[in-house]
Amino acid sequence: MLMIRHAIGSRLLYQTDQFAIEQKNNNWKISLPVKKDEVQEVLKLKEELNLFEVKENAKAWYYSSDARIEFNNGENHLIILADHKTVYPVS
Repeated sequence: MLMIRHAIGSRLLYQTDQFAIEQKNNNWKISLPVKKDEVQEVLKLKEELNLFEVKENAKAWYYSSDARIEFNNGENHLIILADHKTVYPVS
C-alpha cells in the first residue's frame, strides 16, 4: 500500500495499492494511476508531502526535497521523484 500524507499534521491525502517504485541512482520514481480530481490536494501541497510504502515487514518513508511531482493528464498518471528514503521495520 502507498499512502501520500501532508507533512504538517500527517493528514492522509491519497492511498492506493496500485503503484510502482523504481530506484534510479539516488532517487526513486514513484508512479501511480490516478484521476485528476482525486489528486488536486496532493498537487496543491506538493512541497509538503510524505509518502509511505507499507509492506508486511517494513514501512518505507519517501519525500521529494524539491517537490518534483508531475501529473500526466492524458494518461491519468502521477509521478513523484523522491530523493530520500528511510526504511523502518514493522513489528
